[in-house]
Amino acid sequence: MMSSRKACQTMLAEIDMHEEGSLIDLGSGWGTLVIAVAKKHPNKQVIGYELSCFPWLVSTIFKYGLRLDNLTLYRKDFKNAELSTASTLVCYLFPGGMIALQEKLALEVFNNVIIVSNTFALPLCQPTKVIRLRDIYKTPIYVYHWQPK
Repeated sequence: MMSSRKACQTMLAEIDMHEEGSLIDLGSGWGTLVIAVAKKHPNKQVIGYELSCFPWLVSTIFKYGLRLDNLTLYRKDFKNAELSTASTLVCYLFPGGMIALQEKLALEVFNNVIIVSNTFALPLCQPTKVIRLRDIYKTPIYVYHWQPK
C-alpha cells in the first residue's frame, strides 16, 4: 500500500535531517516517500529496502531519472539489512513487520534512532507522538525516539 500525500507530508515534517547518520525506509515500495526525502535533502544519505520486484524497479527508474545520487535502493528484506548507520527509520509495514522491526531494534541497534511509522505501531513501545491525519480513516502517524537499553 502506498502512503497517501497527507501521510508523506506529515512524515516528512517529522523527520529531523540534522541528525548524523542515514535515513532508511524499511519498505520503500514505489518510492513515494524515499524519493521525496532524497529530493528535499540532497546532502543526506537515504536508503530504501523493498522486496517486491516491480515497485523496486519503478522507484529505481525514478531514482536514476531524477539523478538522486544520495539515494540507494536495495531489493532486499529490511530484516537482513544493517540498520546501525541510521539516525532515522521510516516505515509503512504491516503488524507482523512491526513486530519484526521491534525485535531487530532490540537485538541490533545500539544507537538512538527516530522512527516514523505510517498507520502501524511498534507493539511494545510507547510513541513520543501520535499524529492523526485529517482523512476519512484518521490515519495515525507514530513517532518514536528509540533508545537502546
